[in-house]
Amino acid sequence: MHQIKKMGVLVVLASLFAANLMAQSIVSPSLGDVLLCFRPAGGGAYDLVVDAGSVATLTNAPQNQRILITQYTGNQLADVGTNSTGWSAFTWFDDTPTLGIATNTLFTTISRNSLNRMASAPSAAPHDSQGIVVNDMSSVLIGAQITRSYSADSSDYAVIEPDDPNNNNTAYTFGQSYIGALGPDLDFGGDAEFQPENETSSGFTAAGVVVRSDFFQIPPTGQGSVKYLGYFEFNTNGAMTYVAYPTAPTVATVAASAIASSGAQLNSTVGVINTNTDNTSVYFQYGLTTSYGSSTTVTNIGAASGSYALPISGLAASTQYYFRAVAYNQYGTNFGSALSFTTTGGGTPVVPVILSIHRTNNVATVTFTTGGFGTYSLLGTNSLASGTSKTNWPAISSAAGTGSPVSLSDTNNSTRMFYIISAQ
Repeated sequence: MHQIKKMGVLVVLASLFAANLMAQSIVSPSLGDVLLCFRPAGGGAYDLVVDAGSVATLTNAPQNQRILITQYTGNQLADVGTNSTGWSAFTWFDDTPTLGIATNTLFTTISRNSLNRMASAPSAAPHDSQGIVVNDMSSVLIGAQITRSYSADSSDYAVIEPDDPNNNNTAYTFGQSYIGALGPDLDFGGDAEFQPENETSSGFTAAGVVVRSDFFQIPPTGQGSVKYLGYFEFNTNGAMTYVAYPTAPTVATVAASAIASSGAQLNSTVGVINTNTDNTSVYFQYGLTTSYGSSTTVTNIGAASGSYALPISGLAASTQYYFRAVAYNQYGTNFGSALSFTTTGGGTPVVPVILSIHRTNNVATVTFTTGGFGTYSLLGTNSLASGTSKTNWPAISSAAGTGSPVSLSDTNNSTRMFYIISAQ
C-alpha cells in the first residue's frame, strides 16, 4: 500500500481534524492534503493534479464561508480545458500509527445530479476495505510527484502530466489518468462504491452555469458516521470554490396585512445566506391555534433575500388566526415566530341586550351588549303611533361591535322617548 507520511507531529482531535495540519505541496505533501484533479473526460493530452491544502482548512472554516482554491493557475487549467472535463477532490488518512481511529478515513466529492440538490451520502465500509480506496487515492499523489517534470507549466502546487485517454492504467502507472478510472471501480472490496468525479458538458464554458459536487467525510464502519462537510463549485471561468457547512435560510414572521372578513396577506422576511447558490422555498402555516393545521402553497424564491408574502382565503369572520413563516433549502428548515390577526366582521351579529338607560339634562345614554362584529345602532322615537314599524324609527347614532358593552347617546328636548338597539 502506498502511504504518504506527514512530516512532523500529527495531533488528532476527537473530530478527526487537526488545526495544525499545514498545507504542503505536490513536492512535499502532508497527510490530509486535498487533491483537486482535472482530466479531459472527452480525451486530451494533459491531466492536472493540484494540492489544494490541508483538509483542516475546509473542516475548520465557519459555516457558509466561501473559500477560493488558489493553488492552480488559469494557464495550467487551460492545458486540460473546462469543457468535457472530469474533476474531483479527495484526501485520506492512511495507517500511520498516530492516527488511531482516524486510520483509513476518506474525504471525497460526490457529484450532484441536480445543481441545487445535495448528492446522496456515500456508504462507509470496514476498516480494511476502505484501505483499498486509500491505496487507490494515494497512488495519484505519488504519480504526480513522479511526473512533475513533464510540463513547464507545472508548479510546486499543481502538476501537469500526460493523460491516459483509455483510463486503463496501462499507459501510465501513476497519475491523474488513474483517478479517471476510479468511478464505479472505486469501491471497498465490493462492499460499496462511489463516484468521486464530476464531469462538465461539452458546452460548459459557454453555458455560464456552475457545476457542484458535495464533500463528505467517510470514517470506517463503527468509527463514526458519514458527515456532510460542504460542496465544491466549479465555475465556467475556471475558478473552483469550496462552501463550508452551508446552512438553512433565516426567516422572520411579519405582521399580517390586507385583513378582511375571509382572508388576509401573510408576510415574512427571508435571509438566504449562500447567495447565488441554492434554491430556497417559503410558505406559511396558519390556523386557530399554534398547532396551525393549514399551510399555504410553497413558493420558490431562488437565492434572493427579501420580503415575501402569500395570501390566504376561506377564513371565518371575526376570528383570531395564528400563523408563522417557514423557509427551507436542501440544508434545513427554519421557522419564524408565531403571530396572530383577527378577521373583520361578517355573518350574523349577536343580539344586543340593553343594560341601562339614564338621562342627564337633555342627554340620554343607552348601554348595551355587543358581539365581536356587526354594526349596532341606537334608534329612537317620541311616538308609538299605531302602524309605525320599529325598523323605521330614526337612527340616532351607531357603533361597531367589540364584544363588550357599548354606550350610545341621544340629545333631544323631548319629554318622552322610546329607544331600541338594532344590530346589522
